[in-house]
Order: sequence, then structure tokens, then C-alpha cells
Amino acid sequence: MKKVEKKATEVKKTNIKEEKKKNNKNVPEKKVKEKKENIFKRIGRYFKGVGKEIKRIRWTSGKELVKYSIAAVMFVVFLGLYFYGIDWLALLVRSLAK
Repeated sequence: MKKVEKKATEVKKTNIKEEKKKNNKNVPEKKVKEKKENIFKRIGRYFKGVGKEIKRIRWTSGKELVKYSIAAVMFVVFLGLYFYGIDWLALLVRSLAK
């Protein structure tokens, strides 16, 4: 940014800060206790929000569920065989070292 643009943004920032200070001086501070809402209303509002979120969820179809389940089982079997092979090789090397 050029120097002129920097100065202009700095002037705007200081003007905004000064206006906020002026506005805050004129407004008296209020110490008002907020009344707590009924517990049942709060619980109801919570479950309404949960319902809205559930409607937004994109659920998987049956085909996708089967596809992902098969992929997960295959992955577990592959890793099981992989670690079994590594263990077998370690046992073989250990027996040769004796």
C-alpha cells in the first residue's frame, strides 16, 4: 500500500475509535439482571435445535453403506495379514540369529 492509503486507513480507524468513546460516555451503564428462562423452555429449545441439525445431515444410502462396510472389512483383513507377515518375518530372523 502507498503511504497515502496507509494514512487514510489510520485516520478512519482513529475516527471510529473516537466515535465509540464519545458514544459510550453519553450512555449510562445499566446493571440489569437478566431473568433466567424456564428450564423446560431451554430444554425444548435445545431439542428443536437438535431436530434442525438432524434434518441437515446427509445420510448414506444402502448401497453406499454396503460399499463402505466391505471396504472397511477388507482393510482390516489386509492389515491383519500384513502384521501377521511382519511378525512371522521377525520370528524367522530371531530364530536364525540364535
